[in-house]
Amino acid sequence: MAYSIQKAPLSRPPIGLRLVFATEDVQYIFLDFANGKAFRQTKLPVYTSESGDAYFKEEDLKDFIFAELGRRDISLVSFEVLGY
Repeated sequence: MAYSIQKAPLSRPPIGLRLVFATEDVQYIFLDFANGKAFRQTKLPVYTSESGDAYFKEEDLKDFIFAELGRRDISLVSFEVLGY
């Protein structure tokens, strides 16, 4: 499973989350956008740096994925690590 953070100018703060995962014959893309101090669908917390930039913690995302799927054997990587 891979994820990326994207700019979402209509969200407040302007941050979006994209999750991409595949089965044998189908690829799924899940989008979530910030609404205040959390993402709308996943309810993952959105943090703000001292410079005012919004971010999230990868550990929060991993905990969410593992809890939702009831498994811990899933690899989660950032698209940035993959060179995108």
